Amino acid sequence: MIDFFNNFDWNGFWLNVLVSSIFFILSIPLAIKFIPIYTIRQLNKKNKKFIARKISYVIQEMCEYLNYSPYSDKELYKEKISIFTTKKDLKNYRFVGLLKINVFNKVNYPKIFLMIVEHFKKLPINEQFELIKKEKERVKELREKLEKTIEIHSLHLNEKMISEISDLCLDIRSFEIKFKANFGIDDLIEKGIAERKGVFGILEIAKLNERLAVLLKELIQEKYFETEIE
Repeated sequence: MIDFFNNFDWNGFWLNVLVSSIFFILSIPLAIKFIPIYTIRQLNKKNKKFIARKISYVIQEMCEYLNYSPYSDKELYKEKISIFTTKKDLKNYRFVGLLKINVFNKVNYPKIFLMIVEHFKKLPINEQFELIKKEKERVKELREKLEKTIEIHSLHLNEKMISEISDLCLDIRSFEIKFKANFGIDDLIEKGIAERKGVFGILEIAKLNERLAVLLKELIQEKYFETEIE
């Protein structure tokens, strides 16, 4: 045993330790940087089918909301968008939804806002109030569905998408709170002491619909989908 240590090549041993230590230290930042990227990429690749399904659900809910809005404009609704999953995955290729508004045309965003505002202006105050109540319930239902999607399926949505959907939900919730101001004089109205002079929330609901169209365009442009404009 003593002869072994006496004849051992200590210079070569310590040189190997030094070289190995250098490579180990240099590999740490590379591992920290690239391993998570590679892992996420592999997870996304593996979960591609699930990601497409979850985003499809969000797109369908948004399309349904915009398609069944009580407003009408021939110019705004002259083009429709058919949405499909990408043909690169023919095994899971399918129709996602139909949107009555061409959200790829940026001119349509302010048109949505103006259409809603003008629609309310044409109505008597009491009809404005009844319509804004129905719209509040519609947009609240949409918010609850989107929040549930984020809560349950967040692993299958990227951070940017989650952030944008969350911001939209917060804006909807803000509208719901402001809407309550409409009930501030209900007691006086019932007693015949006062009349309703205006309605809170018209501009807010118009902005929400406009923002919804913008977000929908971003979702449709995800690599999992293809579109046809008719």
